[in-house]
Amino acid sequence: MIYIKLILVAIMWGGTFIATKMVSHVFGSFTGASYRYFVALLFMVPILLVKDPKAFKVTKKQLFQLSLLGATGIFAYSFFFFTGLRMVKASHGALIVALNPVLVMLISSSIGKERISRIKIIGLLLSIAGTAIVIARGDLFDLFTLFTWGDAFMLGCPISWALYTFFAKDVLKFATPLQASTWAIVIGLAMILFFVPFETYPTKVDWTIWLAIVYLGICGSVLGFVWYYEGIKEIGPVKTSIFNSLIPIFAVMFSVVFLDETIHTYMWYGSALVISGVYIINKY
Repeated sequence: MIYIKLILVAIMWGGTFIATKMVSHVFGSFTGASYRYFVALLFMVPILLVKDPKAFKVTKKQLFQLSLLGATGIFAYSFFFFTGLRMVKASHGALIVALNPVLVMLISSSIGKERISRIKIIGLLLSIAGTAIVIARGDLFDLFTLFTWGDAFMLGCPISWALYTFFAKDVLKFATPLQASTWAIVIGLAMILFFVPFETYPTKVDWTIWLAIVYLGICGSVLGFVWYYEGIKEIGPVKTSIFNSLIPIFAVMFSVVFLDETIHTYMWYGSALVISGVYIINKY
């Protein structure tokens, strides 16, 4: 059952690239993110309190651990995600974010002292090569000259999410997936709201933008975050993050259908290398 949920998460998170792309052209990074998580909390807080009235009582140590989740997976990721997608195509950004499982493995090995086998190193190099091809727009000789601020912000997404995934492992030892997700969003939203007053607000917002925000809140946050945490709790952070390799596939499909984006040849090469690398890491 957990594998089905993680596949559905990949589909829903593939859709968040489209929704965020729409929202980012209307709202600032922090304003758009604040609406997303406000919608999520409208559902998550009541459900959590019904299930566990004492869910918001934690120790100082637990609060610190939960704060790490809010700072990395909610605050930092949202800033990089919204800002990056304002600068690059949704399909392009999705292929960069596909580097996430590789970074989870690197962090788990460096901080968590998990051993990396030689075959996994090959998978790691394949994924990095694939991401480099996407960033270089197919010409590795121009990798650094073609590297944009949009690429830099999108690279911030898998880095912050990898840390978020790693920290979640310890949090889930004392918290349920719903409790951890809700706490992370509450703390992350508090950080985001501090910067909202510094952004300009649009005079008119189309109903499709509000629909995109509701999608981000319910599908991208409530269901996505809780099920992702369930995966970490049941099969571990590394195996769970592997399902993130499916996200760019769905994101590219959705970007063609809903945003009328063009898929270039180098994207196929790059995505093939990234997914192959992730498969090797998971298989061996």
